[in-house]
Amino acid sequence: VTGLETGGGGTQYTFALIGQQRFAPRTDTVRATIPPNTTADARRREIARVIKLGLVPYVLQTGIAARFALEYEAPEDEAVGTAGLNDRWNFWTYRISTSGSGEAESRYREYSIDGSLEANRVTEKWKVNIEAQYEYESGKFEEDSVVEKFLLREASLEAGVIRSLTDHWSVGAGTEVSTTEFRNERLAFGLDVGAEFNFFPWKEATRRQLIARAAVGARYFDYRDSTIYGEVSELRPIVRAEIAMEASQPWGSVFAGLEHSRYLHDTDFYSIGLDGNINVRISRGFSVNFGVNAEKVNDQIGLPAGGATPAQILLRQRELATAYRIGGHAGITFRFGSIFNTIVNPRFDGF
Repeated sequence: VTGLETGGGGTQYTFALIGQQRFAPRTDTVRATIPPNTTADARRREIARVIKLGLVPYVLQTGIAARFALEYEAPEDEAVGTAGLNDRWNFWTYRISTSGSGEAESRYREYSIDGSLEANRVTEKWKVNIEAQYEYESGKFEEDSVVEKFLLREASLEAGVIRSLTDHWSVGAGTEVSTTEFRNERLAFGLDVGAEFNFFPWKEATRRQLIARAAVGARYFDYRDSTIYGEVSELRPIVRAEIAMEASQPWGSVFAGLEHSRYLHDTDFYSIGLDGNINVRISRGFSVNFGVNAEKVNDQIGLPAGGATPAQILLRQRELATAYRIGGHAGITFRFGSIFNTIVNPRFDGF
């Protein structure tokens, strides 16, 4: 079972029914599309309905097929599916969100506010995404009668347009305008144009993908402080390339991606990143998972010449010079005991 978000904010579940033993090698695929804001009970009923339909071909191969029957519920009108609907929003969906948080101790106080606005339009041929974000964080702490204050503000506006050309090829363009104190950018502007190729048809995306993507673009920076290279503003061309694969199988799932970007004004400025994880089902109730991410960093052209204060370093309020970033995780999960216990007792959940 795999799931993808729909253009309207719902979920499309894809069920790959893979015949085992005497049902091999039959394989069927059915899908359940759940609208946004659907209750848990309605979601469960729709998923159960679709799975029942998917199991019909297998039931027909058994000796108890005569005990089953199918029912058809006639629609109340002739409008069936999206073809007969009058969508006053023309496939556009919007999302507005905001949140705030705060905490305080006798010598430490911090609060933050953030908000975002999204507009998306998704069809079979086009994808249009627009997103605006803002984040404000303020705090102070006291040590030996010395009061340190910090302030962090970030804002961005992103937009992208993607066109599907064939079952394998897509092209797109994207732009971003942002300002951030963390990266020493009073104003940053980026523009990219690229192409993408999926070695598998996109209709198989829920089960397997192997994607190659390349883009060329430009970056403009207006810095808050002069950089370590003596720049107060600069316009630089850039190229990016990425290859990634993802697969979901009965035994588990795997993802791996390799990304490379390089500035063209000086090809010594580049970054290379690798990201991967795997989840393997060993047996019923027992699974293992591994993940790793690593990046060679040599493209921090905006680092301020003045560096960062000790407080900014400790509180991660400024980007620091680094030659690499690396991380990883590993884990096992083992569940055993009764599989027939269907009793529900939610008392003191989360206590």
